[in-house]
Amino acid sequence: MKKRVYLSEEPEITDSVTVGGTIRELRRRAHLSQGELARRLGMRQGPLCNLEQGKHFPSAQVLLRLAAILNTTTDRILRPERPPDSDVTPSRQPAPCVTSLDPSELAPTSPAARSSIASPDSAAVASATRDYLALEDICRVPRQARIPLQIAFSTAPSGMARLAAQFRTLFGIGDAVVFDPLELFENHGLRVVFMPLTSAPRLSFYDAPNGNVFIFINTGINPEKQMFGLACELGRILLYTRAAFLKEPPFGRTASVDKSARHFAACFLMPENAVRTSVAQTGIRPDEWDLDLLLRLKHRFGVSAEAFNYRLLELDLITPRLQDELRASIKSHYDAHAFAEPGQSRRILSPNGRLGDLLHTALLRNEREAREISARLKKLAIHVER
Repeated sequence: MKKRVYLSEEPEITDSVTVGGTIRELRRRAHLSQGELARRLGMRQGPLCNLEQGKHFPSAQVLLRLAAILNTTTDRILRPERPPDSDVTPSRQPAPCVTSLDPSELAPTSPAARSSIASPDSAAVASATRDYLALEDICRVPRQARIPLQIAFSTAPSGMARLAAQFRTLFGIGDAVVFDPLELFENHGLRVVFMPLTSAPRLSFYDAPNGNVFIFINTGINPEKQMFGLACELGRILLYTRAAFLKEPPFGRTASVDKSARHFAACFLMPENAVRTSVAQTGIRPDEWDLDLLLRLKHRFGVSAEAFNYRLLELDLITPRLQDELRASIKSHYDAHAFAEPGQSRRILSPNGRLGDLLHTALLRNEREAREISARLKKLAIHVER
């Protein structure tokens, strides 16, 4: 049975579960792990965990210490839904922080991401978001991405190609062929989560206060489509932040934004110089392509046969007639094999690498909250290497 506290001055009732949830959120806003807050309170982590789960109600002495450490008031802890009043001075207001953000509070970068907030994916994505942020707090790592996500650029095809080249430079790879861009993204602080999704093959949200993002990729699609989708979402994010800066509609003309994001992804994963060099080394002419050679070369870039076929056409490295014939063959294979890649996939990905590293570090520190996060991730079928 939930414990309740009755305050003599006002007949408001606050149950222990609500108070516990408030303590947890205020702790995360203060960038404190459970273990650190317990240490500052002078208590063991287990009892603090019980308080946050609503199993017990904090004593008056603990409430006073919590208010002091979390830079708030006891009234804010006991009545979380009550608006701030005169007894909370500006200097005592908790500093804004996004630790408790749900996807609905982050900025969706596409109509699909916006729709996902009301989809069956919403609760799972929200849980993964909160746990990722909590692990960053526990491990005390920077929240900001190591690459800028607000850049001026032209949305014309040539502008998107220049933008892709600019980001390859920011990632430190130039025109080099990169087989696994996932590692690049995560090493530069971008939050990428591979998990089951039902509403879309991929979703992304912009975290403006921290200058970072959350990108969610469906584990149910093949690796080549996962990587193209990852680069495509980066393009969407940049298009979103550009629109926000120019005070334009966030999604603009959806079809046009989709096309621009896909062109960015193609140029990022298959830079023109690298593709031209690979093709030149084969001596193949635009009217000589067959499916076997296309598959041999597309494996070098780790992309789908469909994407590489379109890129060849963009660069005038294949005739439109042959491109149409190969596109029909590729589509026929996809239809017959549930969208599996022709020639099989040669990609071996290690998804959720940064998430797994953070979890491993938190568990090494014997953080009780980390064990709870690990259990939740497992329940959501978010697999991490530890």
